[in-house]
Amino acid sequence: MNTLVAFPSTAIFGQQAALAFEERAALDAFLTSFVYQNEGLLAKLLAAVPGGLGARLNREFGRRAISILPHDRIEAHPFWEIVRTLADKGGLGAKQVDKIWNHLSRRFTVSAGRRLSAANTAIYAYEYTALEAFAAADALGIAKVLDFPSLNSRGYQELQRAQKAEYPELAEPLDAYFEALFETRQARRDAEMRAADVIITNSSVTRSSHIAGGADPARTFAVPYGAPPVAASGSRAGRSLNRPLQVIWAGTFSIRKGAHLFVEAWRKLAVDGQIEAHMFGAVTLPEQLLQPVPHGMTFHGSVVQSTLFAAYAAADVLIFPTLSDGFGMVVTEAFSRGLPVITTDQAGASDLVRHGENGLVIPAGDPDAITDALQWCLDNRGKVAAMSSAATETARNWQWSNYRAALFAAVAEGLQLRGHQPDG
Repeated sequence: MNTLVAFPSTAIFGQQAALAFEERAALDAFLTSFVYQNEGLLAKLLAAVPGGLGARLNREFGRRAISILPHDRIEAHPFWEIVRTLADKGGLGAKQVDKIWNHLSRRFTVSAGRRLSAANTAIYAYEYTALEAFAAADALGIAKVLDFPSLNSRGYQELQRAQKAEYPELAEPLDAYFEALFETRQARRDAEMRAADVIITNSSVTRSSHIAGGADPARTFAVPYGAPPVAASGSRAGRSLNRPLQVIWAGTFSIRKGAHLFVEAWRKLAVDGQIEAHMFGAVTLPEQLLQPVPHGMTFHGSVVQSTLFAAYAAADVLIFPTLSDGFGMVVTEAFSRGLPVITTDQAGASDLVRHGENGLVIPAGDPDAITDALQWCLDNRGKVAAMSSAATETARNWQWSNYRAALFAAVAEGLQLRGHQPDG
């Protein structure tokens, strides 16, 4: 097998997918947009910038570095991603940034199609940036694999509309703009789904949502993302149960993640100094739903990964009440630090949660269920602490290496079912 892996970002799951092929001598190239070289010219220029600005930019750009793939396997098309980033950071406005993103997606897909040759046997492409590349693959007789990590968009769109009808404060100025584009963009994803020989999703939740949307069950596979390496941080079982229960939120504090429901649920708790919530990530929830900030909640903003992982280690439970997430890597991150998790049945990572053993799974969209879960944690401090060992074992037993092996096996099985004969 000689596979072109085409991802418009350097997200860790895209890199890991490429590594799955590289480890089996089946990777032609990892095609992406902007890649930061930690030892490159830009890094050297930033090191000379005074006043701490260079260091901050280096940390920001460092998120786009790739260290797990050979440099000679990486091909970048950075122009439009740089334009999008500058527009976003420069405050150009969400509508213009979205238009640049859409243009970037089309340009990237066309570039991937042009990169294909008769030497390739397969292309592994990301949702919304696959269609034109798949057409080029058809012309060359190349197998097509679609990475489909998001839940079916129609389901989330309906859920979002229902939430905004129930909570009018959630309405946003650009709602009409995105509503007008929805059917066109969904049609593109549907066309990619029909064109693919194999569809890879990141959870049984995601897989089921796409099958409900028309995907062929026989060629649609679920491969959960792996966990980071497990930290030797010790068990929480010996911690004092007299201190306040420490709840952590990781990631954007947004509608999609159920932030408004968490705030509502928290206000129903009798906090009384017995529980604290620490939020790490950007806040996009409308201010009127958050003010006044409930007692016991502290917002820390966006932080570097090392700070977040230290916060995982210090906490008692992660709260992730998402309305719609194909996976939710904060769950496996938490598990890798021995942290139990409260999440919903609409988080793909709930595949890895054993209710009552390493966490709790609750219905999505139900603030009372969040309140009840938090109250259970308060009433069962010892049981929550005891979940730490099971959380750690879950992470230890499903690392990124397990993901890569399962991914390659799923692709090979799917291609054989479609009449292709992969090797490697």
